[in-house]
Amino acid sequence: MINKLITIVCCLSLISCGLKKAYVQYEAQNDEIIATPNIKKYMKDNPNPSIVLRVPKPTLSAEQEDNNIYLYNAIEKELLLAGFNVKDRGLFSEVMTKSTGMDYAKINELTGTDLILELVKVETKSPFTTNKVYLENGEIDVIKNFDVTNYGTQIEFKLVMVKNNEYGGSYSFVYSPCMEKGQDCNCIVYYKNYNPRRFYKLDPCAENKSKNKVREYIPNDKFEVFIRNGVKKMIEQIRE
Repeated sequence: MINKLITIVCCLSLISCGLKKAYVQYEAQNDEIIATPNIKKYMKDNPNPSIVLRVPKPTLSAEQEDNNIYLYNAIEKELLLAGFNVKDRGLFSEVMTKSTGMDYAKINELTGTDLILELVKVETKSPFTTNKVYLENGEIDVIKNFDVTNYGTQIEFKLVMVKNNEYGGSYSFVYSPCMEKGQDCNCIVYYKNYNPRRFYKLDPCAENKSKNKVREYIPNDKFEVFIRNGVKKMIEQIRE
């Protein structure tokens, strides 16, 4: 605890002694959207199909809480706004649990579900690393003695046409950190204009931390917007 206080005090002292701010920005990773011709044809023939969201942990007891429940709700809201008939994922999971060996055509008949949107992966700590920084005057420099790592997010969906158990595509979306200058203290690096220029491996978020606060790699509100935008892109592709 004492060491942490000393570190914070040192950081604040250095900052008050004329340290300047540089910023890291990472290259955005491309989304991967694979929509099959058959799902596009299906959507033209069935513009408002029923759909269920299948999540990585579909069965939870009443005492347990899924920390991603707000994401599942955000995905379903976006599907509803796009005109899909969204089925209850809890009831669908119950049918699937009891239907070992049952073919998808029978499940389609029992549940009235046309499409399954399976959330295959939610990765909330994908590392991005660089030693390139942007100075306050717009100049680009390279840190020689350390790298700066921040974390992005990746989600991946799989779409299945239930009646024929047919693959409808794979949809992967990546949230890259530090895309906007100055929006996140984790994207700041401090330096002084010595000759040569000197960079400091300090904690730029030290002022904002409390002992009980857990770091969010991506805030929930930004994560929700990111998820909903991904669902919109997927819907645009399958309705082309």
